[in-house]
Amino acid sequence: MTGSQSVAGRGAGEGVLVLGVDTCGPSGTVALARVGAGGIELLGQTELAGKTYSATLVSAVEGLLTGHGVKLADIGAIVVVNGPGSFTGIRVGVSAVKGLAEPGEIPVVAVSRLAVLAAKAGVGSSALDAHRHEVFLRVALGGDVRELLAGAEELAHIYSASSPVPKGEGPGAPSTNLAHISESRYGPPSVVALCDDAAAEMVEAAWGGVELRRVEAPTAADAIGVCTAEILASHPSRKIRGLDGAPSFLYGEMPEGKFADLALLDGHYLRRSDAEVFGEAAQPKSEMGAGVRVRRMEAGDIDGVMEIAAKTDHAPRWGRAAYEAAVDAGNQPRRVALVAERDGRALAGFVVAAILPGSEAELESIVTAVPHQRRGVAREMFAVLKPELRRQGVREVMLEVREANHSAQGFYRFLGFKEDGRRMGYYADPVEDAVLMRVSLR
Repeated sequence: MTGSQSVAGRGAGEGVLVLGVDTCGPSGTVALARVGAGGIELLGQTELAGKTYSATLVSAVEGLLTGHGVKLADIGAIVVVNGPGSFTGIRVGVSAVKGLAEPGEIPVVAVSRLAVLAAKAGVGSSALDAHRHEVFLRVALGGDVRELLAGAEELAHIYSASSPVPKGEGPGAPSTNLAHISESRYGPPSVVALCDDAAAEMVEAAWGGVELRRVEAPTAADAIGVCTAEILASHPSRKIRGLDGAPSFLYGEMPEGKFADLALLDGHYLRRSDAEVFGEAAQPKSEMGAGVRVRRMEAGDIDGVMEIAAKTDHAPRWGRAAYEAAVDAGNQPRRVALVAERDGRALAGFVVAAILPGSEAELESIVTAVPHQRRGVAREMFAVLKPELRRQGVREVMLEVREANHSAQGFYRFLGFKEDGRRMGYYADPVEDAVLMRVSLR
């Protein structure tokens, strides 16, 4: 399907029927609405329980349509919320919409969940919990809108910028284009839309003077409302007609390029690589890791290492005895334990690897202190670790990581690791598979 397809000829009765799908959050929704010159009439909305989307989404759509006497062929457009949010939820929702739209060439509009949340609150900026002490963040900077994955470092960087966004910001057009990013010259926005406690706590802690506007979590119906202007862009030379052939209202086809190309439609994941604007891209790549000194961990470092681990949710909760064993050269299994210092200040991170039989090592932990994240510290620690392991006869390094920890997996892939298997139900609280990854040091 090309980007210039029209909704002309689709829609039953007075208006065009629009299907909405949102599977990005802890729970999901599918909605059916009639969109016309007089506005939006919500015909129905069905809630989907979290972690059930792959089993319930298509049947929920079928039930919604059947309950209103509508066939898929009657649908004039589909609105899909394509992220950010749950990786699996996004993938299921986008894939299902492609399957529904492609056979009948139903036009599709993709919209950011952050844009829907902001519009629902009537502001330009919004934040959603991304877990692991990070938020998915939408920042309206005057006429510019950017979306990124932000931790404490990025939020602090925004806060320290020069001037705040003026009050009275509007929702603006949803923007998911991160191709053109330059460093912000603005401080935090004056108002941020939120729908969950975790994001509210992070934003309030980082931007104490910003107004937090709480609303209910966005739904598929809200997404349809945000996209109405795009679906029914004013075009006086055309009239959209219903299935009976009668003119339904004086709106025309969407301008070129507004509908999604199904071949290119993908999730709006906002992985760490998309967060360059306030993270690593704030300094030249040549400066990444600058000022970082990596050395062996000593007994006097253990208090600082345990403090870093306690403030980092993905770090192992080892007791002091475990760290003492790691710095003991006579302990078995032997371990290589290193710490990083940055700019001569306090500890910036640590890494521990256990040397196993058969020229193999396990990367047990690699942790960067929150104030020093996105500054190349972990990369420098691993760069020093590799030759040390080689000197001790290690040829391969393996690790295990939670299946849902996609940011960590992306970092490990950057270091050269590749997936090497799974351990089913390995982790508890919540129960989750472990992804096994491995890299060769040869």
